[in-house]
Amino acid sequence: MLDNFIIAVEAVLPVFLLILLGMGAKRLAPLTDTELKHVNNAIFQVMFPFMMFHNIYSADFSGVLIPFYFIFCLSMLLLVYFLGVVFALMTEKENKSRGAFIQAVYRGNFVLMGLPVMQNLMGEEAMGLTTIMLAVIVPVYNVLAVITLEVFRGGKASPSHILRKIIKNPLILGAAAGILAVILKAEIPAVVVKPVSQVASAATPSALLVLGASFRFGSVRDHLRSIVCGVVGKLIVSPAIAVLTGYALGLRGIPLALLIVMFGAPCAVSSYTMAQQMDSNAELAAGCLIFSSLFSCVTICGWIFLMKQMGAV
Repeated sequence: MLDNFIIAVEAVLPVFLLILLGMGAKRLAPLTDTELKHVNNAIFQVMFPFMMFHNIYSADFSGVLIPFYFIFCLSMLLLVYFLGVVFALMTEKENKSRGAFIQAVYRGNFVLMGLPVMQNLMGEEAMGLTTIMLAVIVPVYNVLAVITLEVFRGGKASPSHILRKIIKNPLILGAAAGILAVILKAEIPAVVVKPVSQVASAATPSALLVLGASFRFGSVRDHLRSIVCGVVGKLIVSPAIAVLTGYALGLRGIPLALLIVMFGAPCAVSSYTMAQQMDSNAELAAGCLIFSSLFSCVTICGWIFLMKQMGAV
């Protein structure tokens, strides 16, 4: 139990340290909200596409594909998304808050949490399926996020308008480029891959620094109920639906452990960046990200312990 807790803490602690560093940097070198928004825009438009491309291009697709497992994971993701939409429509009065809340419930920090937790929990043999699922699920996250934030932006969004937004979204473009490179088996020279990798590695830390510099503690009080509901939905309800359904269908070992990480991970770092860029409630998105990251080390540990006690992982 202690080992699993340490694994979860080691995966989450860097997130908090970078957020705290961003808070400290704001005090040492004050930036206006406009300046922070410009920096955030640069991260969204430039760094995140490189991250998406690199994650897919460098993924190991040599593992055995499990069509049923892929269909099951996507079905569970869409179910969680649908439930998040229903709950948001029932409880959130403002459209901008609805978009941010829905994103918080279904969109997990699979990139940051998935690989280290799965590697420590299940060993190197889990990396094949994990990287493949990362390449499949993360683009779906982003497509749903663009649709959601655009629909709840407050204006009238036609299907053609939403489609154009999806096609033009930097994260979608980065993912599409990575998928195309994999399909074409493109051999990109190492001299090009290296700077791409460096920019990709810097994307998440940069976004967390900006989040820390932008975060206002007063926003927690203003959105406390929504943050609590979003965190509970992300860390407890979402994994409960996917993991327990998977267990009932006979999933065991690596596939079941991957469900814990995929659906029980805290809110995605890019959810805050995208919420700010697409005129959603960025303060609600930031609160859900920070507090889901804080409590995820406990909840993920709890899910792992429960499944181990049941002899499932």
